[in-house]
Amino acid sequence: MPEQSASKLVQAQFDEFPYPNVPIEQTVTDTFALFANSYTTACYVRERKVVKPEGKVMLNAGCGSGWETLVLATANPGASFVGVDISPKSLEMARQRFEFHQIADVRFEVADITDLRAVGEQFDFIACNDVLYLLEDPVAGLKGMRQVLKPEGIIRTNVHSLYQRQFIFNMQDAMELLGVMDEPAAKAVPILRELMDALHEGSFVKSHWKGDAIKTTNGILANFLLRSDKGFTVPQVFEMLRQAGLEFISMVNWQQWKLERVLTKPVPYTLRHLKKLSQEELLHFIELIFPNLTRLIDFWCGHPRPSPAPPFTPEEWREGSVQAHPLLLRLNARVAFENAIRDNGPVNINGWPGSEGNIVIDPFSVRWLIDIFGEEPVPVQALAAKALDLMDWTPEEAFNQVVANLKFLEERLVVLLHSPLR
Repeated sequence: MPEQSASKLVQAQFDEFPYPNVPIEQTVTDTFALFANSYTTACYVRERKVVKPEGKVMLNAGCGSGWETLVLATANPGASFVGVDISPKSLEMARQRFEFHQIADVRFEVADITDLRAVGEQFDFIACNDVLYLLEDPVAGLKGMRQVLKPEGIIRTNVHSLYQRQFIFNMQDAMELLGVMDEPAAKAVPILRELMDALHEGSFVKSHWKGDAIKTTNGILANFLLRSDKGFTVPQVFEMLRQAGLEFISMVNWQQWKLERVLTKPVPYTLRHLKKLSQEELLHFIELIFPNLTRLIDFWCGHPRPSPAPPFTPEEWREGSVQAHPLLLRLNARVAFENAIRDNGPVNINGWPGSEGNIVIDPFSVRWLIDIFGEEPVPVQALAAKALDLMDWTPEEAFNQVVANLKFLEERLVVLLHSPLR
């Protein structure tokens, strides 16, 4: 399909049904969405530095109905925002959404993300969610965002996984053969629904026709009838980044991509050989053996850097200060610690995006860790001194125990370390 006609079909679909079709009055409560779109999260993953969003300029590339822009604004208080999209009807809904929520420091413009220079700004953070795989040339989209990315800026973007979504792509191709993909959504959706209802239960395609959400009009349009949809593998993503002059930083859901999550027990031969693989090869190995791992290859990227941030040294832990991730402050996690102290019980941090599972903090650690839930970071030495007051330890034992617990939580971004040496 010629690029112009593909773009026009995508625009027509989203003019007819702006996406996502989230009610204008709805507020953002999805913890993962807030975590993934947090500038503080992305900067810390790359630099191991705590950077606040206040005063930063952020772009939502392919903002649709403005829901993703509202997620971005909710995750980054004090920043200013620009949303661009090819669908004027979607932008009307986006403006209405922000008027309802009384967020003023934002503007919306019709623009193609393959050339954003006309927007007239350089951005600290660009969020481009569920867009690249709709472009005829995703590399052009990455280059377009790179044009307006500040030297220290970060892009959060994603593409559909070829392996996880293969059977949905099959149905899209089948609808193409019938000419249904060229029909208006109002006509195409009933045709698709009729065919799926008649399809034999033994079909792998039918296995995706489960759950109420995917059977709605929006669910069908975002999957089986999504025009210009494409799937990608990890090597293809890395190659696109190389062609665009960008550098991979990390998977946004990096805990899902950990080898120990995919393999449930030691496999000595495999592990020996995996140590020889590059980051790209290891991620590709994981998607090959676990093809249903995730719908999206969701990642942060940016301008190439001289070298990755090194691990924190013992001296940095000794001289540093820590604070809870800002999202935990906004979720009022301190209340759970106060209740645990009152009841002399543990704290369970459930569903935290930086962790591969639930986190349990023992009743003793709760009593010294509660101090991190403030506006200012707390010296690690001060936390060790408080632990020393609570237990019959030597100063060295108290410090080592506190740092061991903090390292576990820092790896999962429950706590963030401020190092004066960086």
